[in-house]
Amino acid sequence: MTDTQWPRWVVLHQETEGDPHRYAGSVHAPDAEIALQNARDVFVRRPRCVSLWVVQADRILARTAEEFALTPPLPLPQREEGKKESYYVFQKVGQKGVHQHVGEVEAASAEEAMQWAWDSFNHKNALVWWVFPIGEVAKSGPEDVEVYRIAETKRFRDQGEYHTVATLRKLRERKERNNAR
Repeated sequence: MTDTQWPRWVVLHQETEGDPHRYAGSVHAPDAEIALQNARDVFVRRPRCVSLWVVQADRILARTAEEFALTPPLPLPQREEGKKESYYVFQKVGQKGVHQHVGEVEAASAEEAMQWAWDSFNHKNALVWWVFPIGEVAKSGPEDVEVYRIAETKRFRDQGEYHTVATLRKLRERKERNNAR
């Protein structure tokens, strides 16, 4: 049997200008454009959002603090001229926290990027690290921000605001009183 599941895309969102991008969840889509549309539909309905990024999940290299403890990073290689790629670096700090963007590094491979990330950013409290190529990220554009802001103008009601049960109870009592007469 063949796998019919679309690839999984990790969704990263930025609530306001200047905030780091944070992990929001994931969507399945056949390509980056549809992944962005799905991400918008799923993750931008209620929270504020000025920017969305999606990256295919299999492009993310992840390491936990335990993995670093078992196999510490190798000494950093000398930076050589050659084919380098820019990588985003994300950290998760704390059990209840989410992955958030902490910076970028240049490296020849994802493994090397992970080593540079470990050496370049504060790793004392980080539980999980992610690195992935910047070129693999599909990003929303400035024109999309207006679409995201539509959600700010809508009034979303909590189910507790609907007094359906109390209203039905009153109607039933009124009907019983009328039938008793």
